[in-house]
Amino acid sequence: MRSKYTYDESGVTFFYYALTVLSLVVAPATVYMLFGKKNSDAGAKPKTPKVRVRKPKKKSATPNLKLGLILAGWALIFLLSYKVKTTEVMEAKMWDPYEILGIDNGEKEETITRAYRKLSLKWHPDKVGKDMKEKAGEMMAEINRAHKTLTNAEARENYEKYGNPDGMQTQSMGIALPKLLVEAHTSPFVLALYGLVFGFIMPFYVGRWWYNSTRYQKDRILNPTMSTFFKNIREHISQRNLIELLTAASEFAEDDLKYRPADEAALKALVEKIRRVSQIYANDMFSAPKKFTGKDVWKANILLHAHFFRVKIDDGELADQQQQVVMTALTLVHRGLLQISTTHNWYTCSTLLMNISQMLVQGVYCYDAPLIQLPGITWENQPQIFKEKNLYSNHQLMRMTADEQRKALSLLSDKQFEEAIQVAKTIPRLEIARVLLTVVGDKAITPASIVTLIVKVRIANAPNKIVPRGKGVAVADIEDISDEDTAAIENFVADFGKREKETKQTPPEAYCPYFAGRKDSQWWLSFANYQSGKLVVPPVRISDLVSERVVVLQFQAPPQKETYRFHLSIKSDSYIGNDVMQEVQMTVVDRSTLPSEPAIVDDISEPEEDSIAAQMAQLRGQQAGARRGDDDSSDED
Repeated sequence: MRSKYTYDESGVTFFYYALTVLSLVVAPATVYMLFGKKNSDAGAKPKTPKVRVRKPKKKSATPNLKLGLILAGWALIFLLSYKVKTTEVMEAKMWDPYEILGIDNGEKEETITRAYRKLSLKWHPDKVGKDMKEKAGEMMAEINRAHKTLTNAEARENYEKYGNPDGMQTQSMGIALPKLLVEAHTSPFVLALYGLVFGFIMPFYVGRWWYNSTRYQKDRILNPTMSTFFKNIREHISQRNLIELLTAASEFAEDDLKYRPADEAALKALVEKIRRVSQIYANDMFSAPKKFTGKDVWKANILLHAHFFRVKIDDGELADQQQQVVMTALTLVHRGLLQISTTHNWYTCSTLLMNISQMLVQGVYCYDAPLIQLPGITWENQPQIFKEKNLYSNHQLMRMTADEQRKALSLLSDKQFEEAIQVAKTIPRLEIARVLLTVVGDKAITPASIVTLIVKVRIANAPNKIVPRGKGVAVADIEDISDEDTAAIENFVADFGKREKETKQTPPEAYCPYFAGRKDSQWWLSFANYQSGKLVVPPVRISDLVSERVVVLQFQAPPQKETYRFHLSIKSDSYIGNDVMQEVQMTVVDRSTLPSEPAIVDDISEPEEDSIAAQMAQLRGQQAGARRGDDDSSDED
């Protein structure tokens, strides 16, 4: 059967095709634009007051262009829908001789002839008026053709096989494209459009996507950066060397952050300011990195230390780059360096990286007094407050009476004092309410058993002390369960996962005026072996601590029987001086100290002799005896 291709003359088929393709593009794009990725924690709009802010970014034309394209797409969809609805579709009708003669399928030849004669008398041109002669001629031709098809054997066979009495015909296939696209005068433009789309635009965007996807890790960190971190990080590394390694990231060599000769004068002036402040207040002279000597590394190092020492940058563009460097560095610490350190179970290195996270968020140098986080407390007056009033931390300040607080902060004005006290009240004071090490179902910890660590922490000064413990279900508090109540502990652990999903809460925003972005207050829980200095389990990030929280971890007990000492540490990722630590002991005992398992009473009675079960048991016994006899004889042989 030959095929004949025809193009869409009316345009309705093309309308259906264009409407389908356009909907597949516009609908997902609209959903992504409305409900797509939101701003990250650092990029969200902060609600706390800020000393340092980033310049508002120039409005890009890209979002407006995307919005315009989406609106144009929806306008085309409505237009095509209207066209589809209003355009008449001509459906192809199959030629049916039985329908023409007005008889049923499979009628005998006599019935066919009788129907033919009857219709011939009705539609013969000589039997109708002049105004009906043309229609009668057409009808008579169809009647004759139908009669011949049903009475001639060859014509009837062709009709039954091919649907046409004349035999195989050309098959017409429609293409959902308007004929205009293939006409001679438009074909050059169509070919040029195809070449532009498939030869340039599509390869360009696919290549750019592939290039970007191969440059980054899954956490959106450049591959060269992770390679540099992995090769240079060590278990026993100083905090200063960690900061230098952080500034060696390839992100700081990108176009918007890299060193420019025009920055040289401003950077030199900034270095002098940092050196003066560091020598006076930090007892540590700021100097250039020794291992990483690139200009980009040096610039990032300067901007980070200006942030740590709260040195003001007069150059507006450089100040904006500094905040971008700080935000990028925080991401690199959380998702890069800390990930590598915890993978190696390095407790000391991981702790130092958590300290760097606090320094980045608060804009302080290592080992600074926590009091410097309060508004009005500066590098200049903090040493005097400590020297005269012996005041070092926020928690120490909050334990004083109102009069004692005012005397301790007498260097501040009344307005500064009120602001400092208000902020000090919001800085969380963490407490470890309960720590429990247990093997679920047992009363002792044995070698190589699976140990469950249950830790309950609370914010002592949380504004809301009420924590939901389930939906209408009374759930036991781990503080009320004794160490010996194994059944209650087992039920608590079993229900923990479900209860944890029901009690997810949004953490408060951290007060960090020197960090330009928004930062929610989060915590790390670390559990390390005191003797080896290794992490027992990777640190758990607590991202929803509002008033109190329970963390459940599992690890394998050591194979030796002895008493082990562990460090349980909970560190803030946003505040300095808020960390808590507790020593936990675990005694591993021999399995023989566990109570013996209760004997299982077998209440199954013997089957009766005449039952099928008894006959089967007797047969199995005979077969087993025969096999034993064969084995004995073979052994004797």
